[in-house]
Amino acid sequence: MISALAPETSASDHSIGNRRPIGSSFHKVWTSVALSSTGDGMFLTAFPLLAAALTRDPLLIAGVTIASRLPWLLFSLVTGAIADRMDRRRLMVAADLFRFVVVAGLGVAVLADGARIWLLYVCAFCLGLAETLHTNAAQAILPAIVEPRDLMQANARLTSVQVAAGQFVGPPIGSVLFNASASVPFLADAVSFAGSAALIARLPDAHHVDPPTTRLTEDIREGVRFMRGNPALRRLALLLGIVNFFYFAAEPLLILYTADRLHSGKIIYTSMFIAAATGTIINRWIVGFVSRRLGNKRSMTLAFWAWAITMTGLAVTTSPFLAVALFLVLGVGNGMWTVISVTLRQQLTPNRLLGRMNAAYRMIAWGVVPFGAAFGGLVARHFGLQATFIVAAAVHILVAVFAAHLLRPTDVPTDVPTDVTGSTEQPRSASAAS
Repeated sequence: MISALAPETSASDHSIGNRRPIGSSFHKVWTSVALSSTGDGMFLTAFPLLAAALTRDPLLIAGVTIASRLPWLLFSLVTGAIADRMDRRRLMVAADLFRFVVVAGLGVAVLADGARIWLLYVCAFCLGLAETLHTNAAQAILPAIVEPRDLMQANARLTSVQVAAGQFVGPPIGSVLFNASASVPFLADAVSFAGSAALIARLPDAHHVDPPTTRLTEDIREGVRFMRGNPALRRLALLLGIVNFFYFAAEPLLILYTADRLHSGKIIYTSMFIAAATGTIINRWIVGFVSRRLGNKRSMTLAFWAWAITMTGLAVTTSPFLAVALFLVLGVGNGMWTVISVTLRQQLTPNRLLGRMNAAYRMIAWGVVPFGAAFGGLVARHFGLQATFIVAAAVHILVAVFAAHLLRPTDVPTDVPTDVTGSTEQPRSASAAS
């Protein structure tokens, strides 16, 4: 993502030690992400806890993840093209307000003791649909509010606050609130979406999108051609698609894994997410140093090894404390991959194509998640819970072993600063990764 627009500066940016000031518009986006991610973190623990309270079937529980990620396969290209044709700020606000209605409705249903597993599927699908629009617009809007040299720093800051709030602050709050009343985490998440929408609505109109002169279908085809024609972008998407397929074969089953394999409860389940968040936050201060010393390809190879070590450990351990430690490693690897890969994508793509590039990229990288979740649920149902983690570990090891060769197309010259902590020198995320 590139932009010639100079960002504003704010007092809050100058007050953070020696950090480079990024701008008041970025500060609004940062605060919006922090607020909504805290709500998402509450949702992260409350949703599977609610699903596990309704059923113990691993395939039915995995169905929640399938429903939430299916929109990336079905609608990502369309919402990505829309993000390049319309005011991205308004699209983000509309997506947040839609999610406010969905989550608030679910909270009311839980409060009235009307929650059913099919209702969780419907809500998950609607939230996933809104997420495709919000994410494509959000990643396309960033270069218009920060300078090109600050992209890695901005991505690292957004990743840190997103993970800190979404996995460090939100999950334990969600678990506590769920124990107090099952409806409260969902109602609180709804409030967070409303707050996020209010903040984004205050952004100045400094991210101009040219009026469309082509049909939506033509825009979609152009975005797909660009994605397919760029070797680095194409390889990043394919590799993340493989990793996500097998990671999300296991991830939806963590609530059952915690109970059946680790013989633990909600505290350990929540602690794993907190550990992953801690690892990602730690990564903020090391990713610049590592990428400067090793380069992007070797740094992303380290991320694959972090994922492989984590999945292998989870496949064999029954120790809750080791499982938590493994998620710390997972968080470091996830942060390393996300910050570097997202920055590369932003730098390799013209601004007018950012929404469509992100859409095509995520259709591959995230469109496989429903199939991975279904695969993991079927394996667990027929061969046992541990089998799903063993298969995931084997594939992650293979990817890590051949990562240096597989990542060769990403060895492209880019104007990447080297320090993400914001000092004098100078890579963002997803759960698992973006």
